[in-house]
Amino acid sequence: MYAWFRSVPRAAGVIAVIALGLAACGRATTQAPGGGTSPAPSGPVPASSRATVPASTHAAGPAAPSAATQLAAFFAAAARADSQLRHAAALINGDIGAKSIRITPATIAAVRGIDLAPAAAALPAGLPAQMLRQDLLVYGDLASRRGAFGGVDIYGFSGHALPIGGMEARSVLRGLRNGAPAAARFNGDLAAARALAQRTPPVTVAAPDSRAALELALRLQSIAHRNSCSMMFGGYAPTSLAPIVWQPSTGQHARHYEGLIGGVRFTADYTPQHGWNIIIYAC
Repeated sequence: MYAWFRSVPRAAGVIAVIALGLAACGRATTQAPGGGTSPAPSGPVPASSRATVPASTHAAGPAAPSAATQLAAFFAAAARADSQLRHAAALINGDIGAKSIRITPATIAAVRGIDLAPAAAALPAGLPAQMLRQDLLVYGDLASRRGAFGGVDIYGFSGHALPIGGMEARSVLRGLRNGAPAAARFNGDLAAARALAQRTPPVTVAAPDSRAALELALRLQSIAHRNSCSMMFGGYAPTSLAPIVWQPSTGQHARHYEGLIGGVRFTADYTPQHGWNIIIYAC
C-alpha cells in the first residue's frame, strides 16, 4: 500500500491525557530574570533613593537583518496550531470519566479543525541544515500531537461511551500519551528556533521546482505520515534530518525524482500548476 501526498508550490489512563492537555500550555508563562518575581513597592519611592539613569548619547541602530523575518509566518502558524492543539486537548480531558470516555461533538470538531498546513506552507526551502533541523523539530512536535488524536478521529464519531479498559478507549489513551512529550517541549523548541533564526543571516530561498524544495516537501510529509500512518497515533518528532538517497531511474530528470527517505521509497514529479506530487510507499 502507499500514501499519496501533494505539495503546493511555495507553498495508564487519565493521568497521561491530562499531561497532554496541560503540558502544552504549562510552559507558556514567563518569569522575571532569575526565575522569581519582585513585589511592587507599597508606596512612593523617596526622591533621594531613586536611581538616576543617564540618557544614552547614542541612538540605537536598526537590528541586523536575519532569517527571523523570513520565518515569521512559520512561527506564527506554529503558534496558532499549538493553540488549536491545546484547546482540543482540554476538551478531550473533559470527555474522560472514571469509567468511560464519551467524546463530544465539540471535541471532534476541535480535533478536525487542527490545521498544520499553514505552518508547512510557510517554511521556506533552502534553509541551512541546523536551522532546518530545528524548524522541523517544531513541526514534528505539532505533527506528533495532531497524530495523537488519531483515536478520536477513528472512534469519536459514534457518540457512544468507550468503556475504560476497552480496546477503543485504550487506543485513544495510548495516542494521547504519545503526544504528551511533544506537548511538553514545544514552547522550548519554538523558542530555540526563534533564537537561531535571529542569529542567522537571511537565507536564499530555493525555487519551488528545485531539489531543495523537494527535500523540504519530502521531510514535512514524511513526518506527517509517520504520525498518522495506520494506528501509530503520534509520537514521532525527529531530532535529526532523515537521510535522503536519490536513485537513478529511466525517467529521472529535473522534475522527476525517485529515491529513499529514511529507508522508505518515494517518487516525486513537479508541475507548475500543482507543485511537487509525491508518493511515499509506506503503510
